[in-house]
Amino acid sequence: MAEYYMTYSEISNELDKYLSESKENSNIEKYKAEVLAAITGNYSQNDLDSVHQMVELWQNQIAQPSKLLFGHRYICVQSMMLSFLASACTSGLLDAIINSIATGNLSGFNISVGSSISIAIWELLNSVKKLDNWDFCIYMQAVTHFHQYKKFSESDLISWFPDNSSACNMHNDKWDCDYLNDNDTCNMLSEQHIKESLDSLCSKNLLKKEKENGIYVYQFKR
Repeated sequence: MAEYYMTYSEISNELDKYLSESKENSNIEKYKAEVLAAITGNYSQNDLDSVHQMVELWQNQIAQPSKLLFGHRYICVQSMMLSFLASACTSGLLDAIINSIATGNLSGFNISVGSSISIAIWELLNSVKKLDNWDFCIYMQAVTHFHQYKKFSESDLISWFPDNSSACNMHNDKWDCDYLNDNDTCNMLSEQHIKESLDSLCSKNLLKKEKENGIYVYQFKR
């Protein structure tokens, strides 16, 4: 999959573009510095001091844009993660996650009360980045449809996939897909990996499932 070296300024501009395409962005706008700190930071040791410093840097940059503050800092970004970030913004998922943390209403999200917004988003991005190809595809389908489907069944998920004669409805030019045929059709359904991918995402605490009216439904845990 493609990787890009992007300056911090380019990352900020990219986020602005996603926000302009989203109808649910009030929380992202309010906590934009925290979101950018999550994208550009590395908090594997849960170092709160580093988080606070990065948030303050972004707050200063947003308040008074300066080429000197970040200089020529850049990060390496996978193209699939840019696609995920775009879908998470435009579908309203990222805004809902931030609202859940900010209000302390953690129902349905696997985020501890004491976690900062930046660490929580960083943990999510880090988890998604490690997903296997098929798990990432399923998760992206759920993220893309979050605005209409806060909860979804396996049947809902299957209905989002193209039939055998249709082109892939996902961003197949952004990552290498094991299920993409030479004629740009999808064989994910014929391989019957939907159920095992859903179970895998639940085991990784990205989704949770419960039974409603005798049918298993899934929703985001964070």
